[in-house]
Amino acid sequence: MAVGAGLIGALRRREPALLGRADPDLITSVLHAMMATAAWTALVLTLSQLLLATVLGPQRDPFDPDRRIARRGWLSSQAWTIAALLMVPLEAADSSGLPASEVIGDLPSHLASTPSVTAWFVMALVGLLTSLVCLLCRTAGGLLLTSLAVILSALPVVVTGSVSVGLNHDFSTDAGAISGVAVAISAAIVAARLFGPTASAAARVTRTRGPLVVALSIALAGQAVVTWQGLAGTGILASRWGVARLVLLVVLGLWLAMACAARRIPAGLSATAVAVVLVITGSSSQLIPPRYLVPQTVVVNYLGYQLPGRPTVASLMLPGRPNLLMLFLAVAAATSYLLAVRRIRRTGQSWNPGRIAAWLTGWAIVAYLGGSGLWRYSSVTFSWHMLVHMMMNMLVPALLVLAGPITLLRAVLTSNPLPEADEPPDAGGIGSGQLMGPRECLESALSWRPTTILFGPFTGWAVFIASFYAVYFTPVFGLLMRYHWGHQWMLLHFMSAGLLLFEYVIGVDELPTSLPHIGRLGFIITAMPFHSFFAVIVMSTSRIIGADFYRTLSVPWVGDLAANQNLGGQLTWATGEPPMAVVLIALCAQWFLSDRKDQQRIDAAEDEGGLEASLTAYNEMLAQMAGQDSARANQERIDRIRERNRHRR
Repeated sequence: MAVGAGLIGALRRREPALLGRADPDLITSVLHAMMATAAWTALVLTLSQLLLATVLGPQRDPFDPDRRIARRGWLSSQAWTIAALLMVPLEAADSSGLPASEVIGDLPSHLASTPSVTAWFVMALVGLLTSLVCLLCRTAGGLLLTSLAVILSALPVVVTGSVSVGLNHDFSTDAGAISGVAVAISAAIVAARLFGPTASAAARVTRTRGPLVVALSIALAGQAVVTWQGLAGTGILASRWGVARLVLLVVLGLWLAMACAARRIPAGLSATAVAVVLVITGSSSQLIPPRYLVPQTVVVNYLGYQLPGRPTVASLMLPGRPNLLMLFLAVAAATSYLLAVRRIRRTGQSWNPGRIAAWLTGWAIVAYLGGSGLWRYSSVTFSWHMLVHMMMNMLVPALLVLAGPITLLRAVLTSNPLPEADEPPDAGGIGSGQLMGPRECLESALSWRPTTILFGPFTGWAVFIASFYAVYFTPVFGLLMRYHWGHQWMLLHFMSAGLLLFEYVIGVDELPTSLPHIGRLGFIITAMPFHSFFAVIVMSTSRIIGADFYRTLSVPWVGDLAANQNLGGQLTWATGEPPMAVVLIALCAQWFLSDRKDQQRIDAAEDEGGLEASLTAYNEMLAQMAGQDSARANQERIDRIRERNRHRR
């Protein structure tokens, strides 16, 4: 792998020169390709060890993980951290066209000004955090949540790479992010199969067969979109970058075909496929995509497409330029939920249709916002931006938490449908005794102390309130709006903040930390004024939020940025209050139903005589305590009389 990556890095000298940027020296190019490949390989190995310590490991107490596997995860995460740290000066040198020795003394400026350099530094920080968790964590749930952080750490490097350049880069950025996660999961599954305990090898293959096929399908589709955008209309064999992409697509296609056709892929073929994918992923940044050679305007550089015309009702409400990430999440979430409901119903369990309706409605709104013209116009005007973001922050989370997704996940992981005809009864699927139960890992993750603190109710309340002020009243907003991935991050962040708060206010899931209904009401009542204050400040301030970004776009049909910002504040107020009212109504309804259920239980106990017996026992206890107190008082009175008589004598 190192030799292959080094050879691809050496080809940089034969690539077309980029306007305004000198090529780095040969040593920097080779080291960049080799170290990036090493970082991706170490990330995959770390993720595989975390999976082996949790859902793909032998059955054991989820609160007592296998320390040997965690130790191997610590070693691989150390290698991952070192490789990612070394990539910081190498990426700075590569992006600026300077030798690595010249940029080391000025790394802070590169970290602050070059997103790809910052992305590698973020990956190194996650690697360091992962190594500490592997060293100190004592629960499988903590390791499972850490594996999620490892997967997400791949996103910054992917979205700040070549996928973020040129026309249609909004499509390639989303596709690259989705497929990058899928590639990391696929490679980690294969590594877990190869390096896991032999005794449970068959169980791991059975449990990971479906996820591997799904991940490879997503990876292949996403990489096809990235290849289409990067070729810029040229032939795939017309450039070295295109040839590398063709090899990647062919390997992913063959890998997917083998995963679909065979229950067990030969270890040699699996390892070869993973090695090729990781080498191309890590080193192909040294090859110049044809898209780089196509001139682009400032607007295309920011948005990935030209400015739309003046908005009309039709252009806003009807289908427009799609947001691939939001559409993918909506389809994936709705499909997964329906499949989960179907599975538990096959085992004889029931599921409330109202919860299904809430879940599908919430994600339908996400799909509509991401597929209609609202998404395109939200990227170029502040007013429509606030409308979309308020819907994602308020209305969508309120609907999703009413669907009880964690409760459904618990039910799915507990259910144990009959095995398929070609599988043995104890093949290691969910419910098998060979591998650790996913339900136990989930409960361990939810009850892990850092989880209860970082995702607790008070944290959710604080994040929900502070997010708008921290993003819109600081330079953060203008910086994030310059990048497609920055806009996507804001959408996901505000949606997550709403989910975190509303889960504790009106959510139907049972969580380790909960609030009484009076506390939930207090959370909503105290949050509402902060939201109103934010809208008032947006409408009244003379400072233009994101002024540099909007002035650079210079949208011709937005004459007055201050007036458009005032409209955005009005939309913030108008779209925020109705969802809050819905939340209050839902909370009051839940409170009333909860009290009525409690009263019904008391009435039932009284009818059965249980309450009367309990009250009788309680009264007897009070009488006994009163008798003891009376006897004690009498004894003390007798002692005092005897003491006085003794003094008189």
